[in-house]
Amino acid sequence: MYIKLDAKSEVSLYEQVYQEMKRQILSGELKSRDKLPSKRQLEMDLNISMTTVERAYAQLLDEDLIYSVEKSGFFVSEIDLLKTAPKETPVITRPEPVNYNLSLGAIDTTIVQKGIIKQISREVFGEEDLLNPGEDSGEHALRKAIFDYLHFNRGVSCSIDQIFIGPSTEYLLQQALFLMDYPKMTIEDPGYPIVKKVLSHLKLSCDIAEVEEDGINIDDVKKHDNPVVHITPSHQFPSGAVLSMKKRAKLLNYAFLNGKYIIEDDYDSEFRYTGKPLPSLQGLDRNERTIYMSTFSKSLYPSLRLSVMVLPKILAEKYYAEKLSCNVSRQMQHIVARYISEGYLNRHINRVRKIYSRKMKEITDWLGEHFPQVRVSGEHTGMHFVLKCPGRDIGPNIKAYGLISKNNYSVSGHFNDAVIIGIGEAKTEEIIATLSHFLTDVYK
Repeated sequence: MYIKLDAKSEVSLYEQVYQEMKRQILSGELKSRDKLPSKRQLEMDLNISMTTVERAYAQLLDEDLIYSVEKSGFFVSEIDLLKTAPKETPVITRPEPVNYNLSLGAIDTTIVQKGIIKQISREVFGEEDLLNPGEDSGEHALRKAIFDYLHFNRGVSCSIDQIFIGPSTEYLLQQALFLMDYPKMTIEDPGYPIVKKVLSHLKLSCDIAEVEEDGINIDDVKKHDNPVVHITPSHQFPSGAVLSMKKRAKLLNYAFLNGKYIIEDDYDSEFRYTGKPLPSLQGLDRNERTIYMSTFSKSLYPSLRLSVMVLPKILAEKYYAEKLSCNVSRQMQHIVARYISEGYLNRHINRVRKIYSRKMKEITDWLGEHFPQVRVSGEHTGMHFVLKCPGRDIGPNIKAYGLISKNNYSVSGHFNDAVIIGIGEAKTEEIIATLSHFLTDVYK
């Protein structure tokens, strides 16, 4: 029997022999009851060791592809051959990825505390008790760390049993909608694209409420009167507006008096550069009408894939009754738990806030000096700001420079004069250089 072997391959010789004989059996090249070479014969034919032959034959015997007859040798078993229609390898059509300049959602990776994370990871992955399944709703150690962190930093008021873990806010939003029996929602416009994506996938309709300078239009919310409203009050995405205290009170009262729920995505709340951060809506809510969500993607790093949800008591009990689960590895949960509880997260955020604050100021000061005709908003918080060129349709310029239009996140699409600038990944001088070329073209 001839089998082509590659001694330099990473695949072992016995595996190569086994795979080729298996292929020949399943394709019909070797037919049922065909006698196979003896182990000695195959050893000589292929110039391999007896151990290699024995391991290959043992694997074929285990899978019942061959059988042995005492003093007669090995034979091919009777099996149904794999029937396939002749065809070419399919070509899967995928949309071309869009790579924006000054994109959102990326960070400066040089400021991540990689050494500390590596040290904690090494210790956590050495803990054998974490190899078995843990609690479905999330590891107690992580939920306790998050409980302390949110209570101290965001004024969130809850018990540990109201805290749930997930791999993303997208995942947690789907769980929340399930727990509320898939209600119709009111969402912000312009607004967070993940919300529209989730609603589209679930085939749920929604209404939109305009975002004003001080946050969502409460009259729009009341007009639609849907069971749920989704908002990003700390740093509205993408406008950067902060929901005023006056509107927070109105929205909470409306939800309480009318039996509505508010989903609060506490987007970018850690990175406020001027003034004292407003408390979370959930912390102001005394009537259990707010579902709080947040992520560690910005405060740590985007590929972490770990988010948190705080549910009102009635929805938390339904979560447990429905046996939902968090789908985040136990090891990753314990790494983040230790990172938070040992004080690294607070120190990291304080350090990073200063870095991004200085970066934001240098960029916006440069804009004010060189292009005073533009308008900047949302620069007080987070890692992006909105740049507006009043009276100009800058759509073609945005496209030419690969930037992000505010219209990308709007249903109404009347933001032809506005572009969103991410400051997370690129260096200050790179951002200024791009904006210099872009705005020179706009105003030439």
